[in-house]
Amino acid sequence: MTISTTWNAEADTILTNGKIYTVALTIDEIKKGKTDFPILKNGAVAIKDGKIIAVTDMKNIDAYKGKSTSVMDLKGQTVIHGLIDSHMHAFFAGINLMNIDLSHTNSLNDLLELLKKRTATTKPGEWINGQCWNNSTWKDSSFPTRKDLDTVSPNNPVLFMRVCYHVAVVNSKALELAGITKDTPDPEGGVIGRDENGEPNGLLYENAAMGLVQSVIPPFTSEQLVDSIDAIGKELSAYGITGVIDANLSVEQMRTYLKAYKMGKLKYRSRLMYYLDTAVGSVKQHLRRLEEAATITGFGDDMLKLNAVKITLDGTPSSKTACMRKPYKLDSSTCGFTTVTEDELKQMVVKAHSLGWQVGIHAVGDKTADVALSGFKAAHKVSPIQERRHYLIHHPWPAKDQLELMDELNVGVTVQPTMLHLLNEAPVLYDDMAHRNIPCKTYFDNGIIIGGSSDCPVVPFNPFLGMWAAITRTDLNGDVWGPDERITPIQALIMWSKSSAFFSHEENIRGSIEVGNLADIVVVDRDFIEGPVNEIRDTKVVMTILDGNIIYKNENL
Repeated sequence: MTISTTWNAEADTILTNGKIYTVALTIDEIKKGKTDFPILKNGAVAIKDGKIIAVTDMKNIDAYKGKSTSVMDLKGQTVIHGLIDSHMHAFFAGINLMNIDLSHTNSLNDLLELLKKRTATTKPGEWINGQCWNNSTWKDSSFPTRKDLDTVSPNNPVLFMRVCYHVAVVNSKALELAGITKDTPDPEGGVIGRDENGEPNGLLYENAAMGLVQSVIPPFTSEQLVDSIDAIGKELSAYGITGVIDANLSVEQMRTYLKAYKMGKLKYRSRLMYYLDTAVGSVKQHLRRLEEAATITGFGDDMLKLNAVKITLDGTPSSKTACMRKPYKLDSSTCGFTTVTEDELKQMVVKAHSLGWQVGIHAVGDKTADVALSGFKAAHKVSPIQERRHYLIHHPWPAKDQLELMDELNVGVTVQPTMLHLLNEAPVLYDDMAHRNIPCKTYFDNGIIIGGSSDCPVVPFNPFLGMWAAITRTDLNGDVWGPDERITPIQALIMWSKSSAFFSHEENIRGSIEVGNLADIVVVDRDFIEGPVNEIRDTKVVMTILDGNIIYKNENL
């Protein structure tokens, strides 16, 4: 019997004449401070069946050429591995492409003008959604209220998310539809803003409170959601992002991901975080959901896979909902709060860990990190957690005792340097905290794996902007916060590649240009590692390759 085959040993594609930053490091080497790796100044990469089969100098590449091999001459352009955003909300960022972008507003009047324009083209009674207003960058930094929104849109229910996604403002129509009145109690883990008379003022703090309104918004159709995944994928590939850890997902939203994948509309490797939050259930319900789940961390394939369970444990400094070790600079009456108690957090972490889940905990306040780490210690008593790679999300103010424990337990952290540049949180922080905010160098120096990320749509996912912010630590006003915490361009690249792969247990197949790894490769228009630092954020992607296939090409470069 003869079996015919078209397979051959030659490469499908070869990239030639590129400057290749391989990031060929192990996680242990990164922990020990090693940052030097092979850089091929005139190199080539051979790809076959979606994997890298050779990384070599030009003189050795001919051995991989065949009659059907496609050869692309990069003419000296810079080559990096496909970038990985280790914490973002791609699903919701896709949905937001259909909403009002409020990120460029400089005042309440700007916000109201955008609302007025959208109201004019929206039928009465239909919902209007928007996101990313940031009153901290307005001249008058006061929060907007329902009365402000009512002045231009009284007949359409409105929900606008603040840039931090821990505060929303809604109008009276939205409050009415949600049944929120003066007598409505604050939900567990959230706060309903009120005026001096106790009436709801339209501000909703944390998911538990925002969920009261979100629950009455008509859902998008399955087709719309699949299209949003397709749309955000196109945006991500244009910035060289080939993989993300996507947080805060429900079972239904994960099913939508699967549908998009089956339809060929998933164009980035997505690692899904199953959401456990008081906005979508009590602690008791979450414990039952974990027991009933048929899958755990690692289920899936190279394109779509379960990552961790996500727990949002506190909020943000600007809304005074991050739980701090000491009272707030601008309000000594509060230290913020956690969404669940320390005992409840331990129950969820121990249960998830015992069932085989990885756990990622949103912890902004330093006191919140204490609580989160106590959960990890409790899980460690059940069974060793080092290989599970539980991690903290954000953790911008690590203390010495916390760093030591993180190192001991192999707990990493995903950070968002772009927030340093855009959120303007320094005024609400004590001076020492403002300079220690998101201390990337401290994490590197203490052997903590630190993943580069954006938390998009809180801030833009542009990884080159994030790298630049981590390297320069410069805010919108040009002020530098914590110059001693600056890192090198090489360290920034490691953050968005090899280190980010750590959080999905995939550093042996992703995050570096090495033989055997998945062929996710990006070509950019400049050497942002050795070029002028201030030009890093201007880096443009020439071409993005996923699984050996070109998924984006910039025809203007």
